[in-house]
Order: sequence, then structure tokens, then C-alpha cells
Amino acid sequence: MATVTKLLALDWPAEIPTVTVQCVGQTFVELEARRQGIKEEVNVTDITEEHCQNGTNGSNGNDAINLLKVSTKKLKKLTYYDVLGDLPLHATPEEVKKAYHKACLVYHPDKTGRGEEDEVFLKVKAAFDTLSDKSKRKAYDSQMPFDDSIPKGNEIASEFFEVYDPVFERNLRFDDRLNPDRKEPTGKKNKKKKKGPKGPPPLGNDETPLDKVHAFYDYWTHFESWRDFSLQAAKLTNNENFDADNVDSRYEKRYVQKEIDRKAKALKREEMARINLLVERAMAADPRLKREKMRVQEEKENLERERREAKEKLERETQEREKREAIEKAVRDAREKEEKANEKAEREKNKKVLRKAKALLRKLCIAANESGKTYWSSIDEMYNDVEYLCEQLSAEELGEISNSFGGSEGLENPNLDGVDVVQAKVLSLREGKSQEEILTALKLAQTKRSNNGKTNGNTKNDSVSWTEEQTKQLEQGLANFPASMDKNERWGSIAKGVDGKSKKECVEQFKRIREVLKKKK
Repeated sequence: MATVTKLLALDWPAEIPTVTVQCVGQTFVELEARRQGIKEEVNVTDITEEHCQNGTNGSNGNDAINLLKVSTKKLKKLTYYDVLGDLPLHATPEEVKKAYHKACLVYHPDKTGRGEEDEVFLKVKAAFDTLSDKSKRKAYDSQMPFDDSIPKGNEIASEFFEVYDPVFERNLRFDDRLNPDRKEPTGKKNKKKKKGPKGPPPLGNDETPLDKVHAFYDYWTHFESWRDFSLQAAKLTNNENFDADNVDSRYEKRYVQKEIDRKAKALKREEMARINLLVERAMAADPRLKREKMRVQEEKENLERERREAKEKLERETQEREKREAIEKAVRDAREKEEKANEKAEREKNKKVLRKAKALLRKLCIAANESGKTYWSSIDEMYNDVEYLCEQLSAEELGEISNSFGGSEGLENPNLDGVDVVQAKVLSLREGKSQEEILTALKLAQTKRSNNGKTNGNTKNDSVSWTEEQTKQLEQGLANFPASMDKNERWGSIAKGVDGKSKKECVEQFKRIREVLKKKK
């Protein structure tokens, strides 16, 4: 029976250090050779150490590929930079010329003895003819292997810089502003060069200021590619059974060249569309621009909220002001209405007082006139003076004149001094006389009243001597002219029917007869 021995577990360290390992060995050399397209089966001596360290087009040209040991199939796959001794893509014209001279020392037919049609020497010559001509080199560089892929645009924020930065750096290879063969525009306007940082702005990191971020995208928004697709367009045209090199007719050559130009323009449009799509996806996924967009949106919302709040506040203040003004207007209207009502009541009261004052003055003047001791020659004259005073004087002034008659108590036996006051007031208003003239007028009025009193006394004595015929005429007039007629008109008509008697005498006789009749009852 077999014995099983238990082995102890390996004691691994807690932290495994990271070390750099150099790639060596036949297997790695063969892998690198296949990657570089040198030959299918190589030995270690065919691939130098610098090839392994630097890769394609990465050496300094000291140990170039031995083209004489490369197969015809792989020779066709080598680039012109590889043929001239692993020149870098950015090699200067001087470096290209130097590499060509060095290659001629190795591959010239006089050195190799292979003749003028040696495919290696023809390849070297073609490489120099292309790389030494600016336009041919630009077209050749444009069709060199290049990774045209761009991110899909759905990357998370933490992976943004890691994904997009290499893509932008890679596409700077075709930046027309970095092209050393670019011709600067001439003219007075372009003599002054703008001072600023040289080279394209970097993508930066999450802490890059926003102005530099916008500068980066502005640079790529105006990106112009110098990439020339004429060779690719020519290959596409040749694949369509058009061989521009073997066409004899100039018209056909012209047609083929137009096709090449058309396809080259289409490829250039696709290239620019690819760059624009790269910029759009980067701007859409850039976390810095997203934050800025959110900040701008938040500021916009805050501004909109402040405007809305200000508008609502203004509306509230307007409503409160309108409500307050409506209340004030209602109070003011109520006050004005009350004042108007009070004024109206006061006016009505004053009118009533004035009507009473006018009525009292009229009654007092009539009573004074019926006494016969006034200066009025007729009742019409009395009415004219009284109405004139009622129109010109206020209630207080009319009351003062009525008081001179004795007021309401003087209706039965008015004070005849009031007649002088009426006369003086009428003269003062109508003729504009002074106080002295008014006093003189009063004295004249008193004298006239005294004379009238004497005359009335004689009339009174004479009034007793009424004949029977005159009494019958008076009775007949009273019967013919009813009391509904105007008083002045009635008594004037009655006096005309009584011989030798005036209107005043007829009135007095009527009053005496009425008093006698009352006493008999």
C-alpha cells in the first residue's frame, strides 16, 4: 500500500512586488516578426533587440531590417519608413535623405550585383521618391494603418478621461495646425502673431478649469484634417476595373481622375464626420460639462423662480393696494355721500328757513299795508318791494327786517318802523346809496307816512259818509267779482263800479261791514 505524504502549503507574502520583465526568446521574436510583417519564419538574429524594445518605426535606424533576407511577399508589406531603415513618421526631409543615402550604400545594384531591376532597390527608390515629395508623402501617410475607432458615447464618468484622452491624442496626427508643411497666410493683417500657449490644449482631468475645457472643445470643433485620401480613392477606382496608370486616352484619364477626386472628397467628408461625432460624444459624456449644464440649469430655474416669486409678490401687492384703495374709496364715497346728504339737508333747511322768512315778511308787510300807514301807494308797489328784498337778501337779513315789524307777534299789530327799514333797504340795494342817504330816506318816509296818516284820518272820517247808492254798488261789485279772483284785480274792478270811491276805500268799507256783521253774531 502506497504512502501519501502531505505537503505543506506555500507561504505567499502578503504583498507581491511588481517587477518589470524583459521579453526575450525565440517565441517572442517570431511573434514580433509576424506583427511587424518582416517574414514568416525568422531567426533570432533577424530581429534586433531594438525591434523588440521600440516596435515598428520606433528605432533610431542604427540596426535596420536587412531587406535582402526578406521575402518578396513581406517586402511588399513593409512601409516606406521601414524600407529606409525604420524611420519615424515625423522624420524630417534631411533625415529621409540621409536614410536614403545610407540604404543606397547597402542595396544599390553596384553593391549587391542584382542589376537595375532589383526589387529591393526599386522599393528603396520608390520610398525615397514618395517621402521626399510633400504632397506624395501626405497622401502616403494618410493611407498608413490608423485606428479610426471612436468611443460609443455610453461610458461612465469615471472612465471618461481614460477612454477619450488616447483617442484625441491619436487623432492629433492629422491636425492641420500641427502640420509643419502648412503654409501660413500672407498679408499685413496676419503679420502680428497672437501670443499664447503653443500646441493643442489637453483634455485635462476632472479638476481642469471650465475655460480650458471650453478651449479644448473649441479647438476640436474647428479641427481641420490634412489627411489626403487620394491614394485610397485611387485604389477604390482601380478595384472598379479602372487602372489610371494603363489608360491611354486623355479623356478616359480625365474621367478616372474625376472619379478619384470624387471618392477622395467623399472619404474626406466621412473623416470630418467621424471627428465631429467624436467631439459630440465627448461633450455629451464629459462630466465637467454635465456639471456645468446642471449648474446653468439650476441657475436658470432659480432665476425663473425668483422672477415668478417677484411676479407673485407684485401681484399680491397690487391686489392689496387695489383692495386698500377700494376700501379707501368706499370710505371716501360714503363720507362724500354723507357730506352731500348733510349739505342737502342743510340746503333744504336753509330753504325752509328762507321760505318761512319770506312768508313772514310778506305777511308783516301786508298787515302793515292794510293799516294804511305806509309809503306804498298801491299793493302792487308793496309786492314789488317785498319780492325784491326776498330775492336779494338771506334768511338772516329778512329775519332782521321782520323783527323790525315785531316778528311773528306783530302780525296782528305790526310796528310801522319796519316799513322804514324796508324802504331804506330797497333804496340801498337798488340805488346804492350810503348810510346817510338811507337815514334821510327814512325821515322822508316817516314824513310821508305821517302825511298819509292824516289823509287816511280824513278818509276815515269821510268813509262814514257812504251813501246808500254807493253801498249797493259795493255789494253789487262783491257779488259780480268773486273772492277767487286776484285780490288787486278784484278790488280794482269793484272800485270802478262804486262812484267816488277808491279801491282802498272800498276795502276799508268792506272790512267795517264785516266787523259789524261779526259783532251782530
